[in-house]
Order: sequence, then C-alpha cells, then structure tokens
Amino acid sequence: MNHPPHKPPRIARALLWMASAALVLMMLVVVADVVMRAAFNMPLRGAYDAVGMLLLVMVAFGMGPVIARGGEIVVDLIDHVAGRRGVHALRAIAALMTAAVMLFFAWAALDPAWSAWLYGDHSLELGVPQWILWCVLYLGIIGILWAAAAQILSVLGGRPDAGDDRR
Repeated sequence: MNHPPHKPPRIARALLWMASAALVLMMLVVVADVVMRAAFNMPLRGAYDAVGMLLLVMVAFGMGPVIARGGEIVVDLIDHVAGRRGVHALRAIAALMTAAVMLFFAWAALDPAWSAWLYGDHSLELGVPQWILWCVLYLGIIGILWAAAAQILSVLGGRPDAGDDRR
C-alpha cells in the first residue's frame, strides 16, 4: 500500500480522527455490553442506539479521508490499455461519479431528514433526536464532496494521485 508523500490536509485528519474515535467507542460499547450481559445479566442500556450512531459517524466521516488520499480499492483492468492520460481521465470520472452519488444521497435524504425534524422522531433507547443524526450524515457528505473535489482538482492539475503506483 502506498502512503502519500505529504501530510494529509487538516480536514482529512480531522475527519479521520472523528471516524477513528467513533470506531473505538463503538468497540468499547459492544465489549461492555457483552461483558455486562454475560457476567451480570445486565445489558448496557442504549448500546443498540449508541452503536448505530457511532457507526454512522465512522462511515460518514471515514470515507472522505480515504477518497482524499486516493485509498479506494482500485482494480486496474484497463490501466495498461488506457495509458497515463486515460487513467487520469478515469480518476476524474470516478471523482465526478462519487460527487454525483453523494449529491443524490443528500437529495434523497432531504425528505426523511425533514420528517424527522417535523415530527420530532427520537431513537428508541436513548431518546436522541433523529434530526441530529441526519445532520451528522450531511456533515459526512460535505467531507466526501470535499475529497471528491480535491481529487478532481488533483487530476486537472496533473498532480499524481496518492494511490497511483506509477508516480
């Protein structure tokens, strides 16, 4: 696996730290719930809600840094045929498609997010307002869109991708 030759942008580091913290907290909640349930027959109240919320944070904030450093899983079936310029074009197309899909997700989430706000939906065990989770999702989408834009600018600027083996 190639690592970027430079320090990742501050935004990518912040997103990665939040995603990492969510993953660690999620693991701790699961372990605590299993131990409490097995040892004392007292499951951890709110573990189900907490794990779901932390999973949202991990996924939403974890995707942006991966895209920003070019760490996506890539199968180079046509790279040798397309040549260097073709690969750059494919990278730009992939970044544009990422942005398009994320914008579609954001658009598709508007109605359920608005409904959660309007009707005051809350999580079952902890009573956390659902609109907060939708805001977290939108913050993650903003991070992913930032990373996709950075990839597009990288390709247009002719800079090698962090994940490009042929630097």
